[in-house]
Parts: sequence; C-alpha cells; structure tokens
Amino acid sequence: MICVLCQGPLQPHLKKAGADKKMYSVMRCAKCSVWQIDPLPSEGELAALYQSEYFKVRSDRGYADYASEKIYRSVVATLEKNLRDLHFPAWENSLGENKSLLEVGCAAGHAVAWFAQRGWHALGMDIAHEMIEAGKKAGRPLVEADFLQHDFGAARFDLITHWATLEHLPQAEAFLRRMRTLLAEGGKIYLSTCNTGYFARRYGTAWRYLNVPEHVFYFNRKSLRMLAEKCGLKLVRAFSYGSGFTTRENASWWYRAQKHVADRLARFFLTGDMIVIELQHL
Repeated sequence: MICVLCQGPLQPHLKKAGADKKMYSVMRCAKCSVWQIDPLPSEGELAALYQSEYFKVRSDRGYADYASEKIYRSVVATLEKNLRDLHFPAWENSLGENKSLLEVGCAAGHAVAWFAQRGWHALGMDIAHEMIEAGKKAGRPLVEADFLQHDFGAARFDLITHWATLEHLPQAEAFLRRMRTLLAEGGKIYLSTCNTGYFARRYGTAWRYLNVPEHVFYFNRKSLRMLAEKCGLKLVRAFSYGSGFTTRENASWWYRAQKHVADRLARFFLTGDMIVIELQHL
C-alpha cells in the first residue's frame, strides 16, 4: 500500500471500529508521517455520516446543536484565540477596505458571521444542507455547494479559512490545490486539523479525535508542510493546542490547574490535539 498524499510506503499503526461498525486500519506513512485509514470510505458513505444528527447530538463524533448560540460563542472564542496566535490583527490592519474571505466547510457560518461583522466581504461554503439553511436564516452569507465543482468566476480571496475540516476529506490534496488557485496575491490560508502529537500517540485508539471513518487523515507539521509544498504553498507559521484535558463545566480547581499547565506544554512543544497553520503562495 502507498500513501494517497505522497506515495510513500504505508505501515500498519492501529485498528479501530468505526461509527458504521466496520473495522478500519490506521496506516502511517513512513515518508510524510500522515496517518490515513484503510479502507477509505466512499463519498456516499461519508455523506451518510453527516446527516442532521451529527450536528445536533453531542458525542465524540458530533456536536450538540451546532446552530445554537452556545456553540456560536464557543466557536468565536476559539477563532479569536487562533487569530491572535496567527498575528492576524496586524495583517488585517494592513489590508484595504475591500478585503475578502472564503471559508471552506463553514457549517452554520459562525466564523463567517464574525468576519462579516468586521467589514470583510465574507462567503461561507458547505454541503451540509441543514447547517447552511440555519446560517442563512440568521442572515449569514453562505452557499450550499461542492467546493471542487463550484464556479467562482474571477473571484480571488485575501483569506481562505478551513477550520477542522481537512481531516474529513479523502480529496484533501485537491481541496488544497483549489484553495491555492483562489488565493489572491499576498493572500493567506488559515487551516486547523487534528495533530498526531504526543496525546495522539499516548492514547492510541482511545484518542478523542481518532474518529473513523469520519476522519480519514491525521496530520502533523511535517505532513502538512509536505502536502502544502506539493500544492504550491509554503507553511509560514504553525502552533498546536489541546492537551487531552477537555473543558468541563464546574471543574475543580485542581483539574483546571492541570489543564492550564498541560495546555501550555502542548502549545510550546507543538504536541497538542489540534494544529493550526498559516499558508501562503510559494
């Protein structure tokens, strides 16, 4: 077997039963270090997993009422932290009034709304029908469409964002290549995805983001850099967050203290559960 992304040799790493009750192998590429599942699910099989319950019932595989105000606040809080760490405010101030944003995989468009409120010409795109309809009802500029097939005309975007979505895409390389073609001169891509850092290796099949077959790829800085360069992009900045200590309501002071320390260490050593990167044209 060879890696879908770099054609390197794949080695068996883990096995885990999926949400569809099938057993999947998690293979690790000896060349780029990406993890990928085998067999890769078809587009139809993946689409069936992302029906309305995925966004309405809280589980390790989905969200609790994603269109709610509570989730909106949580998404925006994470967004603002990530943007600060990406040095976004200073870059934003250097742009003119006609700055444009495209979010690929926007769900209900919480982040799109945040950018629109700051004066960006923002557009969100997703294939999740109920989420797009919920976002439109809230007045957000969203479109339900296949990103790889949609006709953008001559439009080019100063910023393209892709939050916690790349891991879901069997066509990850094609998505990144399309983003590059839509990126304006001097533009940036902000992307977050699951990170095969310390906690992924420590917890193995019990790792909270090892959700198969929804997550088909698992990246780290090395594999993201190699994929980006293959698509004509360069990795400019990367950091990670998330230590395995999940946020708990009414947590004890001791739990909060442990989480604080673990989160700081995960960020410093780039070993957290999630990785955030900035990409630009090569």
